[in-house]
Amino acid sequence: MKSTIHRSTIFGALRILLSLVFLWDLAVLPLRAQTEIAPVGPFRDQTIPLQAGWNSIYLEIEPRKSSPNELFQNTPIEIVASYNRPVTPMQFIESPDDILPDRKGWNVWYAPHREDGVLSNLNAIQAHHAYLVFSKTAFTWTFTGTPYFGSVQWHPNAYSLVGFPLHTEQAPTVAAFFGNTPAHTPLRIYHMVSGKWTKISDPSQVLMQAGVAYWAYGQGASSFSGTFDVSFEGSSTGGIIFSSTSISRSIEIRSKSAFPQDLSFSLQAGENGSLPISYTARVLELPNDKEEISIPLTNGSRFGPLEAGKAFVLNLEITMDALNQAVAGSTLVITSNAGSKVEIPLLSIRQELSPTP
Repeated sequence: MKSTIHRSTIFGALRILLSLVFLWDLAVLPLRAQTEIAPVGPFRDQTIPLQAGWNSIYLEIEPRKSSPNELFQNTPIEIVASYNRPVTPMQFIESPDDILPDRKGWNVWYAPHREDGVLSNLNAIQAHHAYLVFSKTAFTWTFTGTPYFGSVQWHPNAYSLVGFPLHTEQAPTVAAFFGNTPAHTPLRIYHMVSGKWTKISDPSQVLMQAGVAYWAYGQGASSFSGTFDVSFEGSSTGGIIFSSTSISRSIEIRSKSAFPQDLSFSLQAGENGSLPISYTARVLELPNDKEEISIPLTNGSRFGPLEAGKAFVLNLEITMDALNQAVAGSTLVITSNAGSKVEIPLLSIRQELSPTP
């Protein structure tokens, strides 16, 4: 009997983005015939330099080991905290030492060897989350993970602990990055300096930093995640799935910058190689604009300039017959010369190639 892949299993696996195995549908296969497929990636490293004491960090990728006990094993990292409630201006406190003792609104992990280790209630470290990290010594922390599509979660009319995936070769100033976003004008933002929260008094003179989290204020509701937004059907699943019955998908990219920006596209190969993806692009503001000839997606693909407030649709299509694996993956990486970066996992499923018991 040929096995099938359950849809909810795939979407659940995208949360950890191919870093774990996929399980075949239990309702279809008997227990002895359940099959695991090896991780297909792509995997990459993120490196975050930590100073002795408190640090404020942001994870761009989903760690392959999400358990703090495993992830921070054999490191000088002793405390990691994640905030889950809004911080009003009246609640803003300068030092992490002053807010963690009562733990209100915080999920905290303590190293198991500490006396307070039994109080740990932070069970997983995830992509697109910001954390306060206490390290006993200066330490360069490198971990392996997989991209996962996500956006910044803002608390309305409050400070939020946020970070952003950045194109480090085009690091913008804080002022240029946020531009004239209504929810963040005037810009009220803090970064951590020597373990203390310090207001960025002149955002035009300070560069955004990758892997760093900030306290930033949002007036009303905010959806700001960078200099451009990406959306597609099913984006809440963390990536895009192609199958024999769904070989094309569309992505909308909209500028959030106050300035024109050029975008570059690349495809990061997974463990089974790179997916055979081609694309066409259409500017939304020109409804009669003819689509370009389908072009293979390579590391040199570019689009621009994308004017302020404008958008375009990127139509992706996979050549399914060129794949000889049941499951394969790649990551679409979109970078902007205005400083933003977005990584979108692409997963290909060929059920007819799935193993049979």
